[in-house]
Amino acid sequence: MQAGDVKLGSIFFDNHRYEIPMFQRPYVWGEEYNWTSLWDDIAAAAESVVDDMVSGEWPDEPPTYFLGAIVVKATPNHPQRLGGSILVDGQQRLTTLQVMLAAARSIAVELGAESAAGRFEEWVENSAKAVHEKWPDDKYKLWPLPQDRPQYLWAVRHPDDESPCPDAAHRISEARLWFENAIREWATCDGDPSDRLDALHSALENRIALVRITLEKTDNAQVIFEALNHRGVELSQSDLIKNLLFRMVEDQGQRHLSESLLVDHWLPLDGRRWRAETITGRIKRSLLDQVAAYWLTARRLEVVSVERLFDEFKAWFLEGGLNAGNVIKEIRRYADLYDALVNDPPDEPTATLVDLVIATKTNTAWPLILGIYADDRVSQAQRQKASEALTSYLTRRMLCGLTTKDYNRIFVAVLKSASQRAAEDGLAGDEIEEQLAHLAGESRNWPDDGEFVACIFGSNFYALSRPRQRAFFAGIENHLRDNKAEDATPIRARWEYLNIEHVMPQKWREHWPLPDPDDGDDAAKREQAINTVGNLTLTNGRLNSQMRNEAWPTKKPALQQKSTMLITTASILSAPTGVDRDDAAVWAAEWTEDRIARRSVYLTQMALKVWPRPDIEVTEEETDEPDELDDPDGGDANDEEQE
Repeated sequence: MQAGDVKLGSIFFDNHRYEIPMFQRPYVWGEEYNWTSLWDDIAAAAESVVDDMVSGEWPDEPPTYFLGAIVVKATPNHPQRLGGSILVDGQQRLTTLQVMLAAARSIAVELGAESAAGRFEEWVENSAKAVHEKWPDDKYKLWPLPQDRPQYLWAVRHPDDESPCPDAAHRISEARLWFENAIREWATCDGDPSDRLDALHSALENRIALVRITLEKTDNAQVIFEALNHRGVELSQSDLIKNLLFRMVEDQGQRHLSESLLVDHWLPLDGRRWRAETITGRIKRSLLDQVAAYWLTARRLEVVSVERLFDEFKAWFLEGGLNAGNVIKEIRRYADLYDALVNDPPDEPTATLVDLVIATKTNTAWPLILGIYADDRVSQAQRQKASEALTSYLTRRMLCGLTTKDYNRIFVAVLKSASQRAAEDGLAGDEIEEQLAHLAGESRNWPDDGEFVACIFGSNFYALSRPRQRAFFAGIENHLRDNKAEDATPIRARWEYLNIEHVMPQKWREHWPLPDPDDGDDAAKREQAINTVGNLTLTNGRLNSQMRNEAWPTKKPALQQKSTMLITTASILSAPTGVDRDDAAVWAAEWTEDRIARRSVYLTQMALKVWPRPDIEVTEEETDEPDELDDPDGGDANDEEQE
């Protein structure tokens, strides 16, 4: 390995091409943290040249501005191609500089600075005479990744090329326009624009430097890349995984497959949606990082945290001697599966489970879900059974306010058993139901009917988090929307516009007076009834704040107008099932503690139907905690109840 500082002029002046290898991430630099600081350094160097031009005095050792480092490794020479290097590191910086130089060339043409335009031209394109007719793309100094290529070729196009921008929202397209504006403003702010653009070129040639590290054939590019970037904040865990995998594609003698593996399999994962940051708990991470951690957990059948994803992946991959191309395809398959489960689930039991997991952010369930749905040995019927069991398990525990601390280990252990059962007879859904039913102890058990009823009926249901309340009422509502309902379209707990409303308001004293205002016992009973499940309902948006506290004859029409939910129309605005004919006839005439209590019974009975628990008896031996789940540091900050 050789290292030294070099002027920018020597980087781009010769006929040479820099190739961004497939293991690199796409272009991600932006204005706030990258373009502005880069341009500030370049503009400062150019201003120093302008000052020297005005004074006529040229320093023997002009100031040098360093723009960071690049790591290159020579590519094998082809007799018809220009000499080249792959960019092991620094591709974001060199891409930005090429876009900036192309912008400078266009501004020079626009302002009539012909000399500067010609000089910038030599730094953007290699000499046409040196480019072989069989390799026309060698005219570009830098050759980007396929996903960046259309935008890059537009950004470095010739000034007389008026082709439309292929993607105005792409960072490279934005960079081109940003540097055009910055260079135009700088060139025209004071004095002759041609002189200032000549000064800009001179500064770039002689006063801007980079540290260039040149690797020898025996140098391990992957190790050097990790040393430079693993502790940085810019590269995500999935960026490092991609880098390792595509390096290994080459090392395993499949370099000819690199581009097809990138374009056909990994390319969508480099898109904005998968790279977007999401916040779970207090931690920011990309969606791809999260899904990759779910995949590796399911694959290894061991809990993998996002923070240690790359280290865990690297050890697993290298120890297993796996084929890199196959792993790339597998990651894509799991990402597509996750996408399909979230956006287009195959059936209602699956949709209900995924909705619950998303609404309550119970992300620790994802490895189990993905593991079962990715297993071709498991039938759709068995997947549905697994979904129903897991939905009931999670719902009963969350409504009982039980901890999520051990979920990551529980679900990995359950997946391990289900995978073994799938290999035996394919009955993975049965196995998941049985495993969950046999869990014991408050931190892991599947609450039975008695516990479940006690947790719902008579409790302060309104104290639960809004996602949990929405999940409960959405589950009841969807159960009511059977094939006899006018609208059988399911609703989703993740829809945040759905609102929880009190029927009898919390501020009841003005418009909902007691028969005897001085009776303290009656007032205490009412206060207790206000936040029970029977007094709560789901509406399509919030009621007007004033209407919320109005008397029942005024509030009832507002509920009729605001909510088309069966959970409201079938148990508040009309009598629920089980009420005798005489009471049903006058049910909606008033809303009292009696109505609240009877509706609580009705909703509790419905909950037992919506989230059943299998009648599997837990033996005395099974009440001990499973050894493989014992871990005092359990839990996952991703789960909603720990936020």
